[in-house]
Amino acid sequence: MDRQTKTLLGLLLFNGVTAVAGGLALMTDWIPEQASWVRNTDFPSNYFPGVILMAVVGGSSLIAATALVKRSDGWQLASIVAGVVMVFWIVGEVASIRGFHFLQVIYLATGALVVLWTPGRHPGRGPSGDRVNPARRNAETGGWQ
Repeated sequence: MDRQTKTLLGLLLFNGVTAVAGGLALMTDWIPEQASWVRNTDFPSNYFPGVILMAVVGGSSLIAATALVKRSDGWQLASIVAGVVMVFWIVGEVASIRGFHFLQVIYLATGALVVLWTPGRHPGRGPSGDRVNPARRNAETGGWQ
């Protein structure tokens, strides 16, 4: 695994683990509930935002990290989706709570970096991103042998 891929994996794990922890903290009231956080939303408490943070934001990053480690086909898409989910979560959070915390800048940056640092699939590369011999390409299906 090259340096950029290790950094990407680190970002995905950081986003995933901290989003799961933050979601659990909101759901269990480990972070004291503040009425101002849900005042301008449709949520009566921090519980459901915690579920979304844990399952959607954290889950997408952890799934992408797992796919990257396994070099599963489509890991790049999973990584980009996880980064976009993080960016949208932070933008939505700032807009809904109408407040600001320095951690929002950090998570906005890590989400954007995940998107920017996820390599695209290139012609001449197989599903794992490795270079393949074009002579091994299956002529009938267009797939890799």
